[in-house]
Amino acid sequence: MGYCILDIETVPHPDAHKWAEPVKPDSRLKDPEKIAESIKEKTAERNERFGLDPDCNRIVALGFHFVGHAEPEVFLMRDEFEERHHLIEFWKRFTAKHGCRIVSFNGVKFDLPVLMRRSMYLDVDYPELNLDRYRTPHIDLWQRLSHNGVIHAHGLKFYAKRMGFTTLDKVDGDQIAQLAKEEKWADIEAHCLSDVGLTHALANRLGLLKLGIAA
Repeated sequence: MGYCILDIETVPHPDAHKWAEPVKPDSRLKDPEKIAESIKEKTAERNERFGLDPDCNRIVALGFHFVGHAEPEVFLMRDEFEERHHLIEFWKRFTAKHGCRIVSFNGVKFDLPVLMRRSMYLDVDYPELNLDRYRTPHIDLWQRLSHNGVIHAHGLKFYAKRMGFTTLDKVDGDQIAQLAKEEKWADIEAHCLSDVGLTHALANRLGLLKLGIAA
């Protein structure tokens, strides 16, 4: 048994607009020009959300650290060929460490389902991860800090600042899509690596990593 600190970065899939249901304009509108403008605005809003939709996004960076084994790594995925290749490699390493528990920030609602969905779409064998927030063996720091959604919890960077952790990372998650378009892969890698480190530090601060188990 051990721990895998994990973080992924995603962008809208370039073909997502082909699959998504068309948006509907505000039903109160009658003027054709205003209807067209409403459709345009709602379509843009929908497209921006594709990056957070497991069925309409793709992974561009997968950061992970098997605690006690080597150093943190980031797999960059510039296209679907690399995405498939790196997903195969990640699951190979993960399943080799029997009983390994994934440690993430909001991973039960996002990172883990995205990993499984992208593996499914890319025809990659993957383990069926338990996403039951009350029974999953994996550790979701957001779930812990929100007491399973009972109270509001902030983002990872908030808690990093609140706990006094330091980071040189200036990138926010909503900038990843633009960085990928500009092929600024070093910036994406640094951001993902930073999030892995902050997740690890926060998990330690919360006393959730038992070193005897993670050996």
